[in-house]
Amino acid sequence: MTPEDAVRGAAGPVGRLGGAWMFDEGTNARGAELGLSTWAWYHCGRGGVLGDADADVVVAAFGFFPPALQRKAWDRGRAVLPVQQVAAAYAQACADWGGRTFADMPGAGRLADLLQQVVDAVEPAGIPVFAGWRALARTVATDDPGRLALALQVLREHRGGLHLVAVVAQGVAPLQAVMSGRYGAANARFFNWPEPWPDPEAGRAAMAAAEARTDALVLPAYAAIDEAGRAELVAALRALPR
Repeated sequence: MTPEDAVRGAAGPVGRLGGAWMFDEGTNARGAELGLSTWAWYHCGRGGVLGDADADVVVAAFGFFPPALQRKAWDRGRAVLPVQQVAAAYAQACADWGGRTFADMPGAGRLADLLQQVVDAVEPAGIPVFAGWRALARTVATDDPGRLALALQVLREHRGGLHLVAVVAQGVAPLQAVMSGRYGAANARFFNWPEPWPDPEAGRAAMAAAEARTDALVLPAYAAIDEAGRAELVAALRALPR
């Protein structure tokens, strides 16, 4: 399998399962136990790897959310707990979700190892949330299902961060990128972007170019493992529960 085929084959499963744990009932129950609202738990949990920074740093790193929502969520969360503590709890929640989701999956450890090879090969320039999560994941003591969940999350941050780089390079504004992306108005609504929203068609060509650029930016990490490893990795990802 070529690196290009591996990039395309991994994108869907990594994007889907690398983020599924964030919407899990058990994950969000843990945030509530800590006294955090859903958005404060998400923003401080995911962004806490950036340290106790001004909210604008999180706005810059996440890219696609309304800044006002992010500032409110970040500041409310950091008023409850230090953001590094929230991030550690969020990472543990990810591992716990993996334990619930992949507990009976043969080969969870092998797939986690293959994904980790990709993670370790990433050059982190320009993707600080990925770099933070790669470091944080190493500190979480967990079993193979938990390692698999964390590896999926870290690789999701890899592609997501590089996608933001590609979108910025195309000159597409955040809301336009959301509207012209795969889920369009549904994502704009979910992210709480205020209306009126721009015409999705206005950014279609630029977003297609950004997707192609994202694939190119992601590719070197997948090229770092051999052809047989790439084929095994993609086959195992496609066999994961949906």
